[in-house]
Amino acid sequence: MYNYDDKTIIACSSGNSRCAISIIRISGKDFLDEINSFFSIELSSLTPNLAKFCKIHVDDKVLDEAVLTYFKSPHSYNGEDILEISVHGNPINVRRIIKTFTNNSSLREAYPGEFSLRAMNNKKLTLAQVEGLDLLLNANSVFSLDQGLSILGGDLKEKFIELHSAFLNHKSSLELGFDFLEDVGEEQFNKNFNESVTKLGNIIGSLYEQRNRSPYNLVKPKICLVGLPNAGKSSLFNNLLDSDRSIVSDIAGTTRDFVSEDIYIGESLYTLIDTAGIRATEDIIEKEGVKRSLSILENSFFKILLVNPSTFDKDFYEDLANVSFDLIIFSHSDDEGFKKSLSKNGLSILQNIGPIEPSDFGPIEPSDFGSIEPTNFGPIEPADLGPIEPKIEISYSANLKSSQKQLNNLIFNMISSKYLKLIDFDPVLIERHSESIKLIYEKFEEYKNTIKNIDDISIISSELNILGHCISELIGIISPDNVLHNIFDNFCIGK
Repeated sequence: MYNYDDKTIIACSSGNSRCAISIIRISGKDFLDEINSFFSIELSSLTPNLAKFCKIHVDDKVLDEAVLTYFKSPHSYNGEDILEISVHGNPINVRRIIKTFTNNSSLREAYPGEFSLRAMNNKKLTLAQVEGLDLLLNANSVFSLDQGLSILGGDLKEKFIELHSAFLNHKSSLELGFDFLEDVGEEQFNKNFNESVTKLGNIIGSLYEQRNRSPYNLVKPKICLVGLPNAGKSSLFNNLLDSDRSIVSDIAGTTRDFVSEDIYIGESLYTLIDTAGIRATEDIIEKEGVKRSLSILENSFFKILLVNPSTFDKDFYEDLANVSFDLIIFSHSDDEGFKKSLSKNGLSILQNIGPIEPSDFGPIEPSDFGSIEPTNFGPIEPADLGPIEPKIEISYSANLKSSQKQLNNLIFNMISSKYLKLIDFDPVLIERHSESIKLIYEKFEEYKNTIKNIDDISIISSELNILGHCISELIGIISPDNVLHNIFDNFCIGK
């Protein structure tokens, strides 16, 4: 928790690295006179929105040459007076200038996101726009970047305002029943009430549908590798990253906790996770690793199951009966007993065994697999594996370089295709929005049951007020402190 106050604040608002120019931003009220002595020109002569060259000095010592741009309240980013100082971009130079101001004046360094917090407090930004800015600043994909800009620009804000307006309209129609029923007439009251609740329900339903278009976190989606110990997860993890990030050995249970790394696929950043081998164990540390693996699997965007046929365990599949994997890989295909193990355990490798057509994953033809070409090894149908229903099954050897490269390309294409399909539906990315919309939908369903089964207008009004509170939180009329702190802690200093 930060000790926010109304003091003049200062921070570097550009990158903290060696560059040609860095921008130091000062924000507050009527602070120019206090800092005038640090500049070679009279700050009172500055024309708003025009750049001015000067020198920064302390006594007779020149610290840097700079360009000043002054934004006069209320016509600035956050509604306060803002002075932006463009200086040479050596981080040491920037820190020295900021320390000069804070040590010799009442200015203090800004907290993360404090400039934007003041913009929200001064009604320059709504809470939804601040969250859009957060998404924009921390975007890991082009889609996140675009949606952040969309929210910041007000597109989602307009949807939320439409929702709030429909709620107020419905609330007004209900209040007519309290105060003016005799004047309006029961027939007209019922007409207004039913029309307004239908409109409100349509807007809530539309937002809820948009919210449900993806159950995953698409801001930074997770790719999860799962399997029994010694199934080849760590080998595949290293191959996908093209590095020896995970320790690989023939000893089962080498990975006792999950290992994760960022990986770019196309224009998006994903988190690739090598989980601990899932098996029954009495080892406390390994048991915790298995628990974490299952939790990660549940929340992952793309799920890959690795199976070593020689260590196949049917009970393992039963434990994962409700998991829908995107890809199943039979590993150790270069082992001498690979085909025999497949047949013995009733396993088959088939191209396109799930409900999704190969064309849904782009122009990948079976011939593109080369040495990974799928082959049938038994009369057992995929249905015998339970409701896992993988989209594609393949065999793979971590020791064959050509196999590695082709497998990587296949996996990357599948991941990109799934991601592009999901974002095509314009899902809600910000978690708070998603949870608020879900709660609003649930409260509206309760409200509909109330108006259907209860005639007492005071009880109906009370239920409607609960729904209104949820809507107000979504659009930022009510802003819980913990929500604000979570948002601004994620901001960079100087924004």
